[in-house]
Amino acid sequence: MARFKFKSKSKKGKIRLFNSEEAQKQLKIGGSRIEMLSNREISVDGCRQILEYNDLYVKIKISEGELIIGGKLLDIPVFDGPQIKISGVIGSVEFNVR
Repeated sequence: MARFKFKSKSKKGKIRLFNSEEAQKQLKIGGSRIEMLSNREISVDGCRQILEYNDLYVKIKISEGELIIGGKLLDIPVFDGPQIKISGVIGSVEFNVR
């Protein structure tokens, strides 16, 4: 398994890019975090607004633009501030940058 490394210009040396806590602290990565569990669930941390929602697609606003999730039997069981979870049969995920 190949490991990806990020070379830092500072004297701190190398960090592992996929060690999320350490990378976010050192690189100060902002924006939304999107996680998928198979094609049955997607979680987004950084949701700003639900723009459109029905059982075939969900369109949400995130800091980088819009995220459109298409599929069947889509539902939003969790919407707590910036965190949203969409469940159902996910067929497509589209990311529109503004």
